[in-house]
Amino acid sequence: MERVLVYGLGTSVGGMEEYVMNLFRTIDKSKYVFDIIPHGGNFFYAEHEVNQLGGRVYKIPAQTKHPLQSMKELNQHLKALRISHKILYFQSCGFYNVVPFLLAKKYHYTIITHGHNTRNHGRSAAVELLHLINRIYVRRISRYCFACSKDAGTWIFGKRSVRKNRVNIINNAIDCEKFRFKEDVRQAVRKQLNMDNDVVIGHVGRFVYQKNHDFLIELFYTIHQQNEQTKLLLIGEGELRPTVEKKVNALGLDQAVLFLGKRNDIPELMWAMDVFVLPSRFEGLPVSAVEAQAAGLPLVLSDTISSETKLTEHVQFCSLKKPISYWAERVLSDTSEHKDTTEELKTSGFDLERQTCQFEKLLGRLT
Repeated sequence: MERVLVYGLGTSVGGMEEYVMNLFRTIDKSKYVFDIIPHGGNFFYAEHEVNQLGGRVYKIPAQTKHPLQSMKELNQHLKALRISHKILYFQSCGFYNVVPFLLAKKYHYTIITHGHNTRNHGRSAAVELLHLINRIYVRRISRYCFACSKDAGTWIFGKRSVRKNRVNIINNAIDCEKFRFKEDVRQAVRKQLNMDNDVVIGHVGRFVYQKNHDFLIELFYTIHQQNEQTKLLLIGEGELRPTVEKKVNALGLDQAVLFLGKRNDIPELMWAMDVFVLPSRFEGLPVSAVEAQAAGLPLVLSDTISSETKLTEHVQFCSLKKPISYWAERVLSDTSEHKDTTEELKTSGFDLERQTCQFEKLLGRLT
């Protein structure tokens, strides 16, 4: 059995974190087990489950708050764990800190690097340039380069690498059967949340700059003015939640916007929605959008999200430069009944079991 060391995850649930956990839940654990070093601090939301699955979590100080101590302890872990681990599986949204890669090379790990994002517009031009320089080194030392989409592969590793097939596209696959639509559950959840007769707009995502909640609240304010029989479900946690809650209260939307926090019943909540909205400033290929399609929902996404995200016919892309009124019209234009899209998702290559088999084959070439 091969122990694979995973580095680059945050401490709270997000698309990248759930991708790794979905993979770990499904992979043949007689062959592979994941041990995780989160870079966000002395907490990892799925630590108990990782332990149950046979893995371990090695915690280090938050990279953003204690960069020197974080890298010092990472060095200690990588040095000690090299005895029992051969493969180091990096999860990355950009190569802004190359030290972990230098340490991985120093201790002779077999390196896999997986890109999960397209671009981070919240960073300065100088920091973005640093990413472009560092990716030359990362490409050179990585045995495998993975990406969640071609757009993400282009941003993380470069257009030439994608064109020459040096980047393996690993779909953000999900358990499609888990999201197969159930009408009786939909009605029960809507009744429980007191929204039987409402048009329910849904969103799943961390409260961070990338997800653009400020825009989403303004959009819902416009929609709610047109139709008071509307509700907005916000699922997730994050550092900007208090700011978003303050804006919701200031606009008088506190009875129409439901902050549901971190949830383990995402399929059931998606079945209760009528449309899914994701106005992100940037994305790779968001797991939540794949899940929403598997749940049979129509989606309205910002056009900064990869077009590869469109797996079913009920997906619209809108520019963030368009007025709020245009977005409101798009959101309300397709609130059709849920479709059973399970087989469509499987055919598109987003079934977790099939994707895990592909991943195991790639790992098998390294062991």
